Amino acid sequence: MLCVNSRRQGLIVSLTRFVQFGLVPEEIRRKYDANVLIDCTLMAHTVPGKPVVKAFRKGITAYEQAGYPEEYKLHHQGGAIGYAGRDYKVNFQTEEIVRENQAFAWNPSITGSKSEDTMIATSAGPVLLSKPVLFPELTMEAGGFRFTRPDILEL
Repeated sequence: MLCVNSRRQGLIVSLTRFVQFGLVPEEIRRKYDANVLIDCTLMAHTVPGKPVVKAFRKGITAYEQAGYPEEYKLHHQGGAIGYAGRDYKVNFQTEEIVRENQAFAWNPSITGSKSEDTMIATSAGPVLLSKPVLFPELTMEAGGFRFTRPDILEL
């Protein structure tokens, strides 16, 4: 697992990538795919003008639907990002409203797996800033949006 926080002109972008030496074990594949879908669900529901807790709740529902209802409790789920690693981390008590063109880095995790990229919330939908450069691509749909995400790189 490679976790990177990068700063350019003061602004931070966060991302996580996975490399597997050999074939990806089936259990890790299931967890990784579930994580990416949860992450896409969080991003799809991060909508300007809406409470960010609505996206968070959609993510929790996605954990349940994927068969991992308690995993969200083991690690923070991410939140708004900008001049700090997280301007705030979202939880059930978060009252902030998503702003147009606000950056977010969600990072759902299931033990042994994690998904994280940085996005901009726009009225036209999420725009990913961190793309799967050098990594294979995984395409998923969530919340009416199609996402191209990094897959696990097998070496």
